[in-house]
Amino acid sequence: MITEFIGQGINDETDESAGNHICSSINNEVFTDMNFFIAFMRSKGLREMKPFIKKANREGRRLTVFVGIDEKITSKEALEMLLDLNVDAYIYNSKRYIFHPKVYLFQGQLRNRIIVGSSNLTKTGLFFNVESSVLLDFTSEDKSGMKVLNQLTDYFAPLLDFSSEHLDRVTPEHIQYLLDNSLISIEKYESDEDYVKKTHDETKERFKNPKIGELGQIEITEGSKSNKKYELKITEEYLEKWDSMFERMKAFKEKEGKTTVPRDYPDRTLYGWYRKQKDIYNHPTLKMPDEHLEKLMSIDFHFEDGHKERERLIEENWLALLKEAMDANEDIRVNHRYKFKGEGLGTWLVGVKQSNKKKKKLELRKEIEELGFDFKETSRKPEHVAKRFVDKLIDDPNPNKMAYQTNFNHYILPKKDILDPKMKKEIEEVWTLQFDEPRPWEKGTLDNDRTEEWRAWRYDKEKNPEGKWYKGQAHLGLLYYWVYHKKKSKRKMDMIVSNFTDKEKQELKNEGFPID
Repeated sequence: MITEFIGQGINDETDESAGNHICSSINNEVFTDMNFFIAFMRSKGLREMKPFIKKANREGRRLTVFVGIDEKITSKEALEMLLDLNVDAYIYNSKRYIFHPKVYLFQGQLRNRIIVGSSNLTKTGLFFNVESSVLLDFTSEDKSGMKVLNQLTDYFAPLLDFSSEHLDRVTPEHIQYLLDNSLISIEKYESDEDYVKKTHDETKERFKNPKIGELGQIEITEGSKSNKKYELKITEEYLEKWDSMFERMKAFKEKEGKTTVPRDYPDRTLYGWYRKQKDIYNHPTLKMPDEHLEKLMSIDFHFEDGHKERERLIEENWLALLKEAMDANEDIRVNHRYKFKGEGLGTWLVGVKQSNKKKKKLELRKEIEELGFDFKETSRKPEHVAKRFVDKLIDDPNPNKMAYQTNFNHYILPKKDILDPKMKKEIEEVWTLQFDEPRPWEKGTLDNDRTEEWRAWRYDKEKNPEGKWYKGQAHLGLLYYWVYHKKKSKRKMDMIVSNFTDKEKQELKNEGFPID
């Protein structure tokens, strides 16, 4: 089942109005039996449907209308037009209850459609008033849809089988009877220019309605309809209310000392007006009236986006914290673990760096670098890691060979194949300068490699008849602790694992040594 919400009137768009959906449904050859249950009807609304009703008549499709006459809104002209169109029409007139439905039912062999909501069969009700409806479109195999259809037809059964005592068929004679007894109205405006003012509502001012576009072409398919976004406009009514809203804005500033209206402010209409001023001011095509701009500027109205202001304030706080950390000679790290004064400064820097990869926050990065912070100092790119390794080693007055060997094995050696040859040569030269030995591009160890001594013990049938690689200190003697550390540390085992055959590696693995 396809379900659509139909809204109209809040915007001037008429393409998605209830009237256009009803015209399109009448125009659809799939629907052969159509029944309208409506409270009020006027000729100008019916006139928009006229070409589609005529087409349905030519195709042998049937339309039946059940209309109310309460409050004298239904007109003589509308009823006469139904007769001219050969529409089977009935008046529902109860002395006890008002007939007030707005249900448009379309049935066919393959598909059915129900449009139900607030739209009467008047031009304003179909196209211009603020109205809402729901459209259900479903096949005869759809259980949920057929359940609603059966409920609807069961409810209206006294009308559909014409057994209700409240029904009178529309005929020229009955129209005259209704007119003579002042039960229907005569329309005041006969021109094609339709206005909002209605015979039953003398409170509305007379405004020209927007133009109705092409009708009858809407096709309802699964996922076909997209919601139209609200289009910002400067209307006559908006201009009329502007001065009074501005006075309320002035009063707000006098009370609150600011012109930023919070989202949760009790006067929601003032918040909406405040947002609209910002939207109009920043709109690419709309121009705010000069008089409005001058008045808003006179109270220091802030046109920037509040979210951007808050975001900038947060950025400034982080920048200040970063500068404080740099002034304190902190070893600042761009990772989620690094904190300064309990704040996740490292996480913030990670966020900026990730945004830069998407070409965002580039100006913020520039500000960070202007403070003297270099992202390269914490970069994981091989060339940056190698550069930091060289700089640190050459400036170290008492370098710890074990620490540098570990760093080399972990961070430099795995990337040796993608490092620039010049950088590799620089590493070799600095290593030789500091440790007076060459820097091979393979894993080294800082203690003596006792692999051969260990292997000899493994194959010594007198000392080790079981052929094990690992036993207690009583068996391994001074070799014990060297072997023990290999079993407990994968990093240390990795440094010598290449010395073993595949068979030996499997034996070591079986005895619990960390070998992949």
